[in-house]
Amino acid sequence: MMLLLSGVAMAREAGAQELKRRADLGLRVSSLPDSLAREHRLRSGLLATGTLPASTADALGIRQGDILLSINKKQLTAPVELYELNQSMQLGQDLDVRLLRKGKKIRLQGKMQPRPLEHSSNAQVRYGQVAFRGGLLRTITYSPRQAGRHPAILFIPGFPCQSIDDYGASAYGQLIRGWSERGYVVMLVEKPGLGDNVNTPDCMEIDLRTEIEAFEQGLVQLKGYEQVDPEKVFLFGHSMGGIIAPMLSQKHRLRGVMVYGSPYRPWFEFATEMFRFQAPIAGTDYVAHEATMRTLYHVMYRFFVLAQHPDTIAAADPAYRKILQEAFQHQGGDQFWSRDYRYWQQIDELNLTRAWAETEAHVLSIWGEYDFEIVNDEDHKRIVEVVNHYHPGHGTFLAMPGTNHSLIKVDGMAQGVAQMKKRDPDYNRSHFNTALITETDAWIKRVLQQTPPSH
Repeated sequence: MMLLLSGVAMAREAGAQELKRRADLGLRVSSLPDSLAREHRLRSGLLATGTLPASTADALGIRQGDILLSINKKQLTAPVELYELNQSMQLGQDLDVRLLRKGKKIRLQGKMQPRPLEHSSNAQVRYGQVAFRGGLLRTITYSPRQAGRHPAILFIPGFPCQSIDDYGASAYGQLIRGWSERGYVVMLVEKPGLGDNVNTPDCMEIDLRTEIEAFEQGLVQLKGYEQVDPEKVFLFGHSMGGIIAPMLSQKHRLRGVMVYGSPYRPWFEFATEMFRFQAPIAGTDYVAHEATMRTLYHVMYRFFVLAQHPDTIAAADPAYRKILQEAFQHQGGDQFWSRDYRYWQQIDELNLTRAWAETEAHVLSIWGEYDFEIVNDEDHKRIVEVVNHYHPGHGTFLAMPGTNHSLIKVDGMAQGVAQMKKRDPDYNRSHFNTALITETDAWIKRVLQQTPPSH
């Protein structure tokens, strides 16, 4: 949560290098919609969807709705290019930004500034770090100001390579703040290659096992914090984070695991149904989409079952190449669905049934009624079914009425899709379903009243 900035000390860990704040643009962007590209006759550019308060972008005067054309003479055509540029920037480096605002070309100049520190009036904010493969990962931990040991939550986000510094007043930020205000220690772990991290692999190039290991290191550290009761540690995994969570709970003693919008089945099986469901809701003709599905099935079989490289699949058939480009944003190389292709293949290899069966902690499986990604409640109910089969009474299913995959309140599936296409962060911030805070808080309190499982 990006609030007022004041005197937040960065945590020092004995015998370790202290991570410093990196230069950061503090800018959120999306690909340029075709309608804007046609209107302004542009072949490149990115749409600014928001800036962080007191950030470099904020100081430069970049506004939501601006079309970024170039930074330091580098044209921008994809969000990943801005990500790579941001990673290479240094504190104090000169900036020359060209953009389009309401049809008028504008030039902005300034210098790269450090990411501002966060502050909460209700919690102590600790900037820490955890060792990882010879490097350091940034952690941010929100702790109650009251003395003593407290229950804790490790927050595990979805698959995008998004820095924990970007949460701000988003749904993630509001959820974390809500837990913090209710007396929980909440830890965030930066994914490798992002934010203040040093000597860690690029997030866009790591596989799933590497990401799981990063969150596992954070979990181990969280359980050792002085303010944390190690017998009252919980996980919350959103989307792909809900796949990582059972891989950790399978190995570590925990009090509880919460997952939202997370599949239970192998990814090949799950994603096939997701694609079949989504396109007609988004306006694609049913018959035309069925023809696409026939080709898509072959692509996914080759990718997930035969574990072929995307380039190998693309070379086999022009129709496969078209599917890879349109459905998976593959333009050649290792990038597939905005991550390294091995990330997705390893998801399909996981035995989630075994992981949930071997989870001794209590489990809260949460499904949003209008989740466009998890198209029905089957996966979440199956998680509960498996948990209760092996550990009777430990699994609980929770449906969140009128809520989409992004934890946002919407009036229906079609309305949620339309809102998603608008990429309106203001709407998302103002429509976060705060019932998720109260429901998870109530469940945690019920679990804590029960005798901890023996180990």
